[in-house]
Amino acid sequence: MGMELVAAPAPEWTLGALLTRLAQIGLRCTIVMVDGALVMPNVPPPARFDDVRLKTAAGTLALKRRSDGVAVVAFGNADAALQAAQQQIVETLNTLR
Repeated sequence: MGMELVAAPAPEWTLGALLTRLAQIGLRCTIVMVDGALVMPNVPPPARFDDVRLKTAAGTLALKRRSDGVAVVAFGNADAALQAAQQQIVETLNTLR
């Protein structure tokens, strides 16, 4: 079971813009899975996705598109560092307007 926070970015936001903004604030992320398929390191961000897994220094988070926004999901046993990364991603998504 996961801990889920939901962000409501602008409809035209892109994963590339999110990753760039996160890197600028010091939260480097790598895409490790897109829609259930593992991807090679440093793969370009997809233009469209439903479920992406991002690896951070603190652990891996899922970004899942939903009708009300984007859910950023961490496993239920996430430590404080991973929860902080999760919160930072949500806050950054909310600024992509």
